[in-house]
Formats: sequence, structure tokens, C-alpha cells
Amino acid sequence: MANEVEPNFALMMGSAVAFALLVLCYVGWRFGGPDVLSFAVISGLFAACMDFLSAFAAQNYEYPGQSRLWVFTFIFFGWIGMCGSCLFVAEGILARPGEDMLTARGMWWRVPLLTGVIAVVLDLFIDPIAVRARYWVWFVEGNVYYGIPLLNYVGWFALMTLAPLGWLLIARRREWGYWRKGTMSLAAIVPLSIAAIGMSLLLNGLIGAFGLR
Repeated sequence: MANEVEPNFALMMGSAVAFALLVLCYVGWRFGGPDVLSFAVISGLFAACMDFLSAFAAQNYEYPGQSRLWVFTFIFFGWIGMCGSCLFVAEGILARPGEDMLTARGMWWRVPLLTGVIAVVLDLFIDPIAVRARYWVWFVEGNVYYGIPLLNYVGWFALMTLAPLGWLLIARRREWGYWRKGTMSLAAIVPLSIAAIGMSLLLNGLIGAFGLR
């Protein structure tokens, strides 16, 4: 329509970068520099690689008119901000007074699981608005929720559960420095990617068995 406002991709990118840097500063303040590096690699690089495959290899959706470099950069910073915010909300819900997710027993898996749930709930609000505003376009049509495919929410749950899980397992090694945490975080991308693909295939298969998409 002639009176529709064009998407402001520059503002979208700027907001994602600013929020991600804020999250990384908070991680550094609480846990230290090595954990900032680990968090950026796992929540940013791992998630961005998987999302990038969804956009360009599987061609499930696109950001209209944006280059692959723009898309990768945006989803890198976007996932850092989303993962961090949902992770700390989950910690706040689950942790008792005096506890934190690096030391409390059982928090290493409960916090990531709740992080994934919180992220999906948030995206139930984000995605319909973003699609309506034409910030991204889905090529796979859903039949349950505003035409958005359920594989989107499966992907969010998989990434936002596995990324904090991988980071927590490394961050709990308090004796490790930059080199060890950075190396282990990069190495963790492979098993995390395999787990994400397996989880997505399983959940999407179960959903498809009921005729939902």
C-alpha cells in the first residue's frame, strides 16, 4: 500500500548491536572477560550460523533487500541480545536468594530449558509484528499462528536452549582463561549444531505428524 512505512533496517541493526553490547557488558561485569568471549561465540556465532543456514541454505525466510553480510551481522548481535536477556530472566525466576546459575545445583540445565521457553513466548509477539512490518518474509507458510511456520518456534527453542546450555557448561569452569574458554567455545559449535539439527528434525517431525506446520 502507498501509505505503508518502509522498514528501517539501519535502526534495526543499530538497536541489535547496542542491546548486544549492553548484554555483553553485563556478562563481563558479573562473570569476567573470558566468559564474555565464550558468550559471544556460543550465543552469537553458533546461533547465527544456524539461523544463517535457515535463511540461505534452507531458504525458509529472508530479510528483503539485505545482503548476506548484513543478515549474518544482524542475527549475530540479535541472538546475543535475545539469549542474554532471556537467560538472565530465567535465572531470576529459578535462582533462590544467594544462588546463581554458575554455582547452584541443577541450574546448568533448568536455566537453559526455561530460557528456550521464554524466548519462544517472546517471539510469539515479535514475529507477527515483524512480518506485518515487512522486516522479514517467510517462504514457508504456517497453518496455526498468523501464517508463521511452527518450524520458526522450534528453531528458537532449540537455539535458545542449547546456546545457554553450552555457555553454562564452559562458564562453570572458573579456572579457565581466555584461551581455554575461547577454544572450547569454538569447538562446542560442532556438537551444538548437531544437537540443534537433531532436536529440530525431531520436533518438526512430531509437529508434522499431526498435520501442523
